[in-house]
Amino acid sequence: MVKELLDGAAWRDFCQRLEALGESLLGEACPDDPRARSEGYRAITRWLVYALQQEIEAGDPRFPGFVRHQDPWNQWGGPNPDNVYLRANVDPTKAYRVWSRDARGLRQAIFSLHEGDMHLEEYGVFGERSLTDFALDADGGFTLWLTPEGAKAPDGSSMPLDPRARIFTIRLYQSDWERDAIPGFQIECVETEGLPRPTLDADALAGGLDRAARWVEASVGYWSRYTATGFARSKPNVATKPRSAPGGADNILYGSCFWQLEPGEALLLECERPDADYWSFVTHTMPWLESGEFDRRQTSLNDAQAFVDPDGRLRVVVAHEDPGVPNWIDTEVRRIGMLVYRWVWARDNPCPVSRLTTLDDLRAHLPAGHPIVSPAERREQLARRREAVWNRYR
Repeated sequence: MVKELLDGAAWRDFCQRLEALGESLLGEACPDDPRARSEGYRAITRWLVYALQQEIEAGDPRFPGFVRHQDPWNQWGGPNPDNVYLRANVDPTKAYRVWSRDARGLRQAIFSLHEGDMHLEEYGVFGERSLTDFALDADGGFTLWLTPEGAKAPDGSSMPLDPRARIFTIRLYQSDWERDAIPGFQIECVETEGLPRPTLDADALAGGLDRAARWVEASVGYWSRYTATGFARSKPNVATKPRSAPGGADNILYGSCFWQLEPGEALLLECERPDADYWSFVTHTMPWLESGEFDRRQTSLNDAQAFVDPDGRLRVVVAHEDPGVPNWIDTEVRRIGMLVYRWVWARDNPCPVSRLTTLDDLRAHLPAGHPIVSPAERREQLARRREAVWNRYR
Protein backbone atom coordinates (compact mmCIF):
# COMPACT_ATOMS: atom_id res chain seq x y z
CA MET A 1 0.00 0.00 0.00
CA VAL A 2 3.04 2.30 0.15
CA LYS A 3 2.87 2.93 -3.60
CA GLU A 4 -0.89 3.64 -3.40
CA LEU A 5 -0.34 6.33 -0.78
CA LEU A 6 2.67 7.96 -2.40
CA ASP A 7 1.11 8.17 -5.85
CA GLY A 8 -2.13 9.54 -4.39
CA ALA A 9 -4.30 6.49 -5.16
CA ALA A 10 -5.10 5.74 -1.50
CA TRP A 11 -6.12 9.34 -0.87
CA ARG A 12 -8.26 9.52 -4.00
CA ASP A 13 -9.96 6.27 -3.00
CA PHE A 14 -10.65 7.68 0.47
CA CYS A 15 -12.18 10.86 -0.96
CA GLN A 16 -14.28 8.92 -3.47
CA ARG A 17 -15.64 6.76 -0.67
CA LEU A 18 -16.61 9.89 1.27
CA GLU A 19 -18.38 11.24 -1.80
CA ALA A 20 -20.26 7.95 -2.13
CA LEU A 21 -21.26 8.18 1.53
CA GLY A 22 -22.87 11.55 0.91
CA GLU A 23 -24.65 10.21 -2.14
CA SER A 24 -26.00 7.29 -0.10
CA LEU A 25 -28.05 9.74 1.98
CA LEU A 26 -30.04 10.50 -1.19
CA GLY A 27 -31.17 6.89 -1.59
CA GLU A 28 -34.52 5.38 -0.70
CA ALA A 29 -33.15 3.81 2.49
CA CYS A 30 -32.61 7.22 4.12
CA PRO A 31 -35.26 9.80 5.08
CA ASP A 32 -35.64 12.70 2.68
CA ASP A 33 -36.92 15.39 5.06
CA PRO A 34 -34.54 18.36 5.39
CA ARG A 35 -33.75 17.87 9.07
CA ALA A 36 -32.91 14.17 8.85
CA ARG A 37 -30.79 14.70 5.75
CA SER A 38 -28.92 17.63 7.27
CA GLU A 39 -28.28 15.66 10.44
CA GLY A 40 -27.12 12.76 8.29
CA TYR A 41 -24.44 14.85 6.62
CA ARG A 42 -23.43 16.20 10.02
CA ALA A 43 -23.30 12.67 11.41
CA ILE A 44 -20.84 11.67 8.68
CA THR A 45 -18.53 14.55 9.66
CA ARG A 46 -18.77 13.55 13.33
CA TRP A 47 -18.10 9.88 12.66
CA LEU A 48 -15.19 10.80 10.43
CA VAL A 49 -13.56 12.86 13.20
CA TYR A 50 -13.71 9.91 15.57
CA ALA A 51 -12.68 7.26 13.02
CA LEU A 52 -9.61 9.17 11.84
CA GLN A 53 -8.44 9.72 15.41
CA GLN A 54 -8.99 6.09 16.35
CA GLU A 55 -7.45 4.56 13.23
CA ILE A 56 -4.63 7.01 12.47
CA GLU A 57 -3.69 9.18 15.46
CA ALA A 58 -4.13 6.29 17.94
CA GLY A 59 -4.08 3.40 15.49
CA ASP A 60 -0.81 1.73 16.51
CA PRO A 61 -1.41 -0.54 19.56
CA ARG A 62 2.32 -0.44 20.32
CA PHE A 63 1.92 3.27 21.09
CA PRO A 64 -1.69 3.53 22.28
CA GLY A 65 -3.59 6.57 23.42
CA PHE A 66 -7.13 7.09 24.64
CA VAL A 67 -9.51 8.67 22.15
CA ARG A 68 -12.43 10.44 23.79
CA HIS A 69 -15.69 10.21 21.91
CA GLN A 70 -19.41 10.67 22.49
CA ASP A 71 -19.35 14.34 23.52
CA PRO A 72 -22.16 16.64 22.29
CA TRP A 73 -20.27 17.31 19.06
CA ASN A 74 -19.18 13.77 18.21
CA GLN A 75 -21.92 11.18 18.75
CA TRP A 76 -22.64 7.72 17.42
CA GLY A 77 -24.53 4.62 18.53
CA GLY A 78 -26.81 6.18 21.15
CA PRO A 79 -24.31 7.67 23.63
CA ASN A 80 -25.11 8.18 27.30
CA PRO A 81 -24.74 11.88 28.22
CA ASP A 82 -23.61 10.82 31.73
CA ASN A 83 -20.58 8.96 30.39
CA VAL A 84 -17.19 10.09 29.22
CA TYR A 85 -16.04 7.32 26.87
CA LEU A 86 -12.35 6.55 26.41
CA ARG A 87 -11.06 3.83 24.10
CA ALA A 88 -7.68 2.61 22.94
CA ASN A 89 -6.50 0.05 20.43
CA VAL A 90 -4.68 -2.89 22.02
CA ASP A 91 -2.71 -5.92 20.82
CA PRO A 92 -3.66 -9.01 22.88
CA THR A 93 -0.08 -10.32 22.69
CA LYS A 94 1.30 -7.29 24.55
CA ALA A 95 0.99 -5.96 28.11
CA TYR A 96 -0.39 -2.53 29.01
CA ARG A 97 -0.46 -0.26 32.02
CA VAL A 98 -3.58 1.87 32.57
CA TRP A 99 -3.52 4.47 35.30
CA SER A 100 -4.91 7.64 36.83
CA ARG A 101 -2.90 9.85 39.17
CA ASP A 102 -5.98 10.56 41.29
CA ALA A 103 -9.32 8.81 40.76
CA ARG A 104 -10.93 10.10 43.94
CA GLY A 105 -14.34 11.64 43.40
CA LEU A 106 -15.10 9.47 40.34
CA ARG A 107 -18.65 8.16 40.73
CA GLN A 108 -18.07 4.86 38.93
CA ALA A 109 -16.43 3.38 35.84
CA ILE A 110 -16.68 0.29 33.65
CA PHE A 111 -13.53 -1.16 32.07
CA SER A 112 -14.16 -3.38 29.03
CA LEU A 113 -12.17 -5.42 26.54
CA HIS A 114 -14.02 -6.04 23.32
CA GLU A 115 -13.78 -7.01 19.71
CA GLY A 116 -15.13 -3.92 17.96
CA ASP A 117 -18.45 -2.25 17.25
CA MET A 118 -22.02 -3.38 16.57
CA HIS A 119 -22.19 -1.80 13.14
CA LEU A 120 -19.15 -3.86 12.10
CA GLU A 121 -20.88 -6.98 13.46
CA GLU A 122 -18.16 -7.28 16.10
CA TYR A 123 -20.11 -8.00 19.27
CA GLY A 124 -17.56 -9.80 21.44
CA VAL A 125 -17.04 -8.55 25.02
CA PHE A 126 -14.14 -10.48 26.57
CA GLY A 127 -13.70 -8.90 29.97
CA GLU A 128 -15.45 -6.33 32.09
CA ARG A 129 -14.78 -4.87 35.53
CA SER A 130 -16.08 -1.92 37.53
CA LEU A 131 -14.05 0.68 39.41
CA THR A 132 -15.40 -0.67 42.71
CA ASP A 133 -13.78 -4.04 41.92
CA PHE A 134 -10.39 -2.40 42.47
CA ALA A 135 -8.70 -0.56 45.33
CA LEU A 136 -7.24 2.92 44.96
CA ASP A 137 -3.78 3.74 46.30
CA ALA A 138 -3.44 5.70 49.52
CA ASP A 139 -3.14 8.92 47.50
CA GLY A 140 -6.12 8.08 45.25
CA GLY A 141 -4.04 6.69 42.40
CA PHE A 142 -5.29 3.83 40.24
CA THR A 143 -3.33 1.28 38.21
CA LEU A 144 -4.70 -1.54 36.06
CA TRP A 145 -2.56 -4.05 34.14
CA LEU A 146 -3.78 -5.61 30.89
CA THR A 147 -1.77 -8.76 30.24
CA PRO A 148 -1.75 -11.44 27.54
CA GLU A 149 -3.83 -14.50 28.31
CA GLY A 150 -1.85 -16.91 30.51
CA ALA A 151 0.89 -14.37 31.31
CA LYS A 152 1.70 -13.51 34.92
CA ALA A 153 0.39 -10.07 35.80
CA PRO A 154 2.37 -7.64 37.98
CA ASP A 155 1.17 -7.20 41.52
CA GLY A 156 -2.03 -5.19 41.71
CA SER A 157 -5.22 -4.99 39.70
CA SER A 158 -5.24 -6.74 36.34
CA MET A 159 -7.42 -7.98 33.46
CA PRO A 160 -6.36 -10.73 31.01
CA LEU A 161 -6.36 -9.90 27.31
CA ASP A 162 -8.45 -12.38 25.35
CA PRO A 163 -6.74 -13.23 22.01
CA ARG A 164 -9.74 -11.71 20.21
CA ALA A 165 -9.69 -8.40 22.10
CA ARG A 166 -8.76 -5.38 20.00
CA ILE A 167 -10.21 -2.42 21.94
CA PHE A 168 -10.03 -1.36 25.58
CA THR A 169 -12.81 0.99 26.69
CA ILE A 170 -13.46 2.99 29.84
CA ARG A 171 -16.91 4.40 30.63
CA LEU A 172 -16.59 7.13 33.26
CA TYR A 173 -19.88 7.88 35.03
CA GLN A 174 -20.85 11.40 36.07
CA SER A 175 -24.35 11.61 37.57
CA ASP A 176 -23.91 14.91 39.39
CA TRP A 177 -22.53 16.98 36.57
CA GLU A 178 -21.30 19.73 38.88
CA ARG A 179 -19.66 17.58 41.58
CA ASP A 180 -18.65 14.11 40.34
CA ALA A 181 -15.02 14.09 39.22
CA ILE A 182 -13.83 13.05 35.76
CA PRO A 183 -10.14 12.23 36.31
CA GLY A 184 -7.60 11.77 33.56
CA PHE A 185 -6.61 8.25 32.50
CA GLN A 186 -3.52 7.12 30.60
CA ILE A 187 -2.49 3.93 28.79
CA GLU A 188 0.94 2.73 27.69
CA CYS A 189 2.27 -0.47 26.17
CA VAL A 190 4.81 -1.83 28.67
CA GLU A 191 7.49 -2.67 26.10
CA THR A 192 7.42 0.82 24.50
CA GLU A 193 6.66 3.05 27.49
CA GLY A 194 8.90 6.10 27.43
CA LEU A 195 10.10 5.47 23.87
CA PRO A 196 9.38 7.87 21.00
CA ARG A 197 6.84 6.73 18.46
CA PRO A 198 8.31 5.84 15.06
CA THR A 199 7.97 8.33 12.22
CA LEU A 200 4.79 8.17 10.19
CA ASP A 201 4.70 5.11 7.95
CA ALA A 202 3.05 5.38 4.54
CA ASP A 203 1.64 1.87 4.71
CA ALA A 204 0.16 2.47 8.20
CA LEU A 205 -1.44 5.71 7.05
CA ALA A 206 -3.00 4.10 4.00
CA GLY A 207 -4.35 1.30 6.19
CA GLY A 208 -5.75 3.81 8.66
CA LEU A 209 -7.56 5.72 5.91
CA ASP A 210 -9.09 2.48 4.67
CA ARG A 211 -10.24 1.40 8.17
CA ALA A 212 -11.65 4.83 8.96
CA ALA A 213 -13.65 4.91 5.72
CA ARG A 214 -14.96 1.39 6.37
CA TRP A 215 -16.04 2.38 9.91
CA VAL A 216 -18.02 5.39 8.64
CA GLU A 217 -19.48 3.48 5.68
CA ALA A 218 -20.84 0.81 8.01
CA SER A 219 -22.27 3.43 10.36
CA VAL A 220 -24.42 5.17 7.74
CA GLY A 221 -26.44 2.14 6.77
CA TYR A 222 -26.42 0.40 10.14
CA TRP A 223 -27.93 3.07 12.40
CA SER A 224 -30.58 4.02 9.86
CA ARG A 225 -31.67 0.36 9.62
CA TYR A 226 -31.36 -0.12 13.38
CA THR A 227 -33.74 2.68 14.28
CA ALA A 228 -36.17 1.90 11.44
CA THR A 229 -36.32 -1.78 12.40
CA GLY A 230 -36.80 -0.96 16.06
CA PHE A 231 -39.61 1.46 15.30
CA ALA A 232 -41.33 -1.03 12.97
CA ARG A 233 -41.25 -3.73 15.66
CA SER A 234 -42.51 -1.45 18.40
CA LYS A 235 -45.86 -0.06 19.35
CA PRO A 236 -45.48 3.74 19.50
CA ASN A 237 -45.71 5.27 22.96
CA VAL A 238 -45.45 1.87 24.71
CA ALA A 239 -42.43 1.13 26.95
CA THR A 240 -40.50 -2.15 26.84
CA LYS A 241 -38.87 -3.99 29.72
CA PRO A 242 -35.12 -3.34 30.08
CA ARG A 243 -32.70 -6.12 29.11
CA SER A 244 -29.01 -6.56 28.31
CA ALA A 245 -27.93 -5.75 24.75
CA PRO A 246 -25.57 -7.76 22.46
CA GLY A 247 -22.18 -6.07 22.44
CA GLY A 248 -23.08 -3.93 25.45
CA ALA A 249 -21.81 -4.07 29.01
CA ASP A 250 -23.08 -7.08 30.97
CA ASN A 251 -24.24 -5.00 33.93
CA ILE A 252 -26.36 -2.54 31.93
CA LEU A 253 -30.06 -3.17 31.25
CA TYR A 254 -31.55 -1.16 28.36
CA GLY A 255 -35.24 -0.43 27.79
CA SER A 256 -36.87 1.73 25.15
CA CYS A 257 -40.02 3.56 24.21
CA PHE A 258 -40.49 4.98 20.71
CA TRP A 259 -42.61 8.09 20.90
CA GLN A 260 -44.94 9.49 18.25
CA LEU A 261 -46.24 12.84 19.43
CA GLU A 262 -48.25 15.64 17.88
CA PRO A 263 -48.10 19.27 19.08
CA GLY A 264 -49.87 19.64 22.40
CA GLU A 265 -49.42 15.96 23.34
CA ALA A 266 -47.31 14.51 26.13
CA LEU A 267 -46.10 11.01 26.97
CA LEU A 268 -45.99 10.20 30.68
CA LEU A 269 -43.81 7.29 31.81
CA GLU A 270 -44.09 6.04 35.37
CA CYS A 271 -42.31 3.35 37.40
CA GLU A 272 -40.87 2.62 40.81
CA ARG A 273 -37.50 4.25 41.40
CA PRO A 274 -34.98 1.66 40.11
CA ASP A 275 -32.88 -0.01 42.77
CA ALA A 276 -29.66 0.53 40.86
CA ASP A 277 -26.35 2.25 41.45
CA TYR A 278 -27.08 4.36 38.39
CA TRP A 279 -30.08 4.91 36.12
CA SER A 280 -31.07 7.37 33.42
CA PHE A 281 -33.53 8.33 30.65
CA VAL A 282 -32.07 9.57 27.34
CA THR A 283 -33.50 10.48 23.95
CA HIS A 284 -32.02 8.93 20.81
CA THR A 285 -32.74 10.49 17.45
CA MET A 286 -34.22 8.89 14.37
CA PRO A 287 -32.53 7.74 12.20
CA TRP A 288 -28.96 8.53 13.29
CA LEU A 289 -29.19 7.43 16.95
CA GLU A 290 -27.63 10.52 18.49
CA SER A 291 -28.59 11.82 21.94
CA GLY A 292 -29.60 15.29 20.89
CA GLU A 293 -28.08 18.58 21.97
CA PHE A 294 -27.73 17.37 25.53
CA ASP A 295 -25.51 20.26 26.59
CA ARG A 296 -28.22 22.88 25.87
CA ARG A 297 -31.46 20.90 26.12
CA GLN A 298 -32.80 18.51 28.75
CA THR A 299 -32.70 15.46 26.51
CA SER A 300 -31.59 13.27 29.42
CA LEU A 301 -32.10 12.82 33.16
CA ASN A 302 -30.29 10.56 35.62
CA ASP A 303 -30.60 9.43 39.23
CA ALA A 304 -28.89 12.58 40.54
CA GLN A 305 -31.01 14.94 38.42
CA ALA A 306 -34.52 13.45 38.35
CA PHE A 307 -37.28 14.16 40.87
CA VAL A 308 -38.89 11.20 42.63
CA ASP A 309 -42.32 11.74 44.17
CA PRO A 310 -42.86 11.00 47.90
CA ASP A 311 -44.62 7.75 46.95
CA GLY A 312 -41.29 6.45 45.58
CA ARG A 313 -42.40 6.60 41.97
CA LEU A 314 -40.58 8.24 39.11
CA ARG A 315 -42.63 10.20 36.58
CA VAL A 316 -40.99 11.35 33.33
CA VAL A 317 -42.76 13.48 30.71
CA VAL A 318 -41.73 13.46 27.04
CA ALA A 319 -43.08 16.49 25.16
CA HIS A 320 -42.24 19.02 22.46
CA GLU A 321 -43.04 21.96 24.75
CA ASP A 322 -41.93 22.52 28.33
CA PRO A 323 -44.77 21.16 30.50
CA GLY A 324 -43.40 22.84 33.63
CA VAL A 325 -42.52 19.59 35.44
CA PRO A 326 -39.08 18.65 36.80
CA ASN A 327 -38.66 15.48 34.72
CA TRP A 328 -39.36 16.91 31.29
CA ILE A 329 -37.53 15.16 28.43
CA ASP A 330 -37.22 17.58 25.51
CA THR A 331 -38.00 15.97 22.13
CA GLU A 332 -36.24 18.82 20.28
CA VAL A 333 -39.57 19.05 18.40
CA ARG A 334 -39.10 15.60 16.84
CA ARG A 335 -42.46 14.02 16.04
CA ILE A 336 -40.89 10.55 16.21
CA GLY A 337 -38.01 9.52 18.44
CA MET A 338 -36.66 6.95 20.84
CA LEU A 339 -36.41 7.19 24.62
CA VAL A 340 -33.89 4.79 26.17
CA TYR A 341 -33.60 4.04 29.87
CA ARG A 342 -30.61 2.37 31.47
CA TRP A 343 -30.45 0.55 34.81
CA VAL A 344 -26.78 -0.07 35.70
CA TRP A 345 -25.59 -2.35 38.52
CA ALA A 346 -29.30 -2.97 39.14
CA ARG A 347 -30.90 -5.12 41.81
CA ASP A 348 -34.37 -4.93 40.29
CA ASN A 349 -35.82 -4.25 36.85
CA PRO A 350 -38.92 -2.05 36.86
CA CYS A 351 -40.69 -1.55 33.53
CA PRO A 352 -42.15 1.94 32.99
CA VAL A 353 -45.85 2.22 32.23
CA SER A 354 -46.57 4.82 29.55
CA ARG A 355 -49.65 6.98 29.02
CA LEU A 356 -50.38 9.33 26.12
CA THR A 357 -52.13 12.51 27.22
CA THR A 358 -52.27 16.20 26.39
CA LEU A 359 -50.33 19.01 27.98
CA ASP A 360 -53.63 20.47 29.18
CA ASP A 361 -54.59 17.24 30.97
CA LEU A 362 -51.12 16.27 32.20
CA ARG A 363 -51.53 17.60 35.74
CA ALA A 364 -54.57 15.37 36.25
CA HIS A 365 -52.27 12.34 35.95
CA LEU A 366 -49.67 13.64 38.42
CA PRO A 367 -49.82 13.50 42.22
CA ALA A 368 -50.97 16.51 44.18
CA GLY A 369 -47.93 18.53 45.11
CA HIS A 370 -45.87 17.42 42.10
CA PRO A 371 -43.51 20.41 41.57
CA ILE A 372 -44.04 23.17 39.03
CA VAL A 373 -40.97 24.46 37.18
CA SER A 374 -41.31 28.04 35.95
CA PRO A 375 -39.82 29.26 32.64
CA ALA A 376 -37.26 31.30 34.58
CA GLU A 377 -36.25 28.27 36.65
CA ARG A 378 -35.94 26.15 33.50
CA ARG A 379 -33.75 28.74 31.84
CA GLU A 380 -31.42 28.85 34.85
CA GLN A 381 -31.34 25.04 34.94
CA LEU A 382 -30.36 24.80 31.28
CA ALA A 383 -27.67 27.46 31.69
CA ARG A 384 -26.09 25.44 34.50
CA ARG A 385 -26.41 22.29 32.42
CA ARG A 386 -24.49 23.85 29.54
CA GLU A 387 -21.75 25.08 31.87
CA ALA A 388 -21.38 21.67 33.49
CA VAL A 389 -21.00 19.92 30.15
CA TRP A 390 -18.42 22.39 28.89
CA ASN A 391 -16.45 22.03 32.13
CA ARG A 392 -16.47 18.25 31.65
CA TYR A 393 -14.95 18.44 28.16
CA ARG A 394 -12.65 21.43 28.70
